[in-house]
Amino acid sequence: MWSILKGEWRKLRRCQILLVGIVALALCPVVQYGTQLIVSPEVRNPNYDLVSLFANVIWGNTQIFLPISLVMIGGWMIDREHTDDAMKNLLTVPVSYPKLLGGKLIITLLLSLLFGLYSVAVTVLTGTLAGLEGLSAAVLLGQGAQVVAAALNTCLVCMPMILIFGQMRGAYLGGSLLTFFLGYCILFFKSGFLLSAYPFSAALILAGFDMQAYNGATQAPSVLLALAGMAAAAALTLAILMRSRPGSKAENRRKIKKGRGQRRRA
Repeated sequence: MWSILKGEWRKLRRCQILLVGIVALALCPVVQYGTQLIVSPEVRNPNYDLVSLFANVIWGNTQIFLPISLVMIGGWMIDREHTDDAMKNLLTVPVSYPKLLGGKLIITLLLSLLFGLYSVAVTVLTGTLAGLEGLSAAVLLGQGAQVVAAALNTCLVCMPMILIFGQMRGAYLGGSLLTFFLGYCILFFKSGFLLSAYPFSAALILAGFDMQAYNGATQAPSVLLALAGMAAAAALTLAILMRSRPGSKAENRRKIKKGRGQRRRA
């Protein structure tokens, strides 16, 4: 597994698709602060500070920017093995296909951690340039940890979509758009079972995000339901991973190579 992870990380560092996440997460705090400037004075927050900006960034990342970026990058990592015709070579290595996909998911999870840290830095920079008050060590540690936790949770929620659309030739772009829609649906769940158990909502709740104070939730969310929602997403990921099989074209080539090797030994 360690060799798979090193290989995937080296390949990813050379790929321009990383710019999708880098640009998207850099835009998030800028967009959130810009929205505060253009809204009408009646709804504008007169005490808008760095803590408020962090809350906006956590919401925007979980709802829009991270789902699009992670599904696009993670799905592309799987899809490229087929489009670059590399799967026929990978399948000659004594590594199971689910283990290969698992390595790609672990790299995506690591990437979400780095994206979370990057988002913290960009948010602090944006707030400093905008002259927002409230920057302190306690705010940086507390809000920064929340941003990173939300990023990791969001990645776990997105894993089923990464596996499904990454294995459908050229479908990872459509998968990122669908995941954006699923993330946007958080806006509509303000009470009841889905407020807590909906996976994207659960990602925020388990990161310590105050749903009542931010999105107008009419009741306190349940941590137990949030854990159940995340567990359901993890179980779905595991089920898809275990049932994943390489494409028929790559599998046929593997069988042909295996047959040739047996004839040579004979």
